[in-house]
Amino acid sequence: MPDVPRLPTADDFPAGTEFVIYEFDSPLANVPGRGWESWWGGWGKPYDPRPLKPGNNWLADSFAQWLEVVEATLKPAGQ
Repeated sequence: MPDVPRLPTADDFPAGTEFVIYEFDSPLANVPGRGWESWWGGWGKPYDPRPLKPGNNWLADSFAQWLEVVEATLKPAGQ
């Protein structure tokens, strides 16, 4: 894990990565060859996808939309 959280770039992910938003505020990525990752807080951590159910998550419309969710997790509460 990096010392300082950072916003990922599209180049950090291989082709075929699915960018998913879980429960409106959790950025997840299903990365080919690596599996599911949570990007909450600015770095990827392994994520157990069992909590994902129809209706509580969806594919992001774009990498930019997903990145906005990651960015929101870097801000202190209330900002």
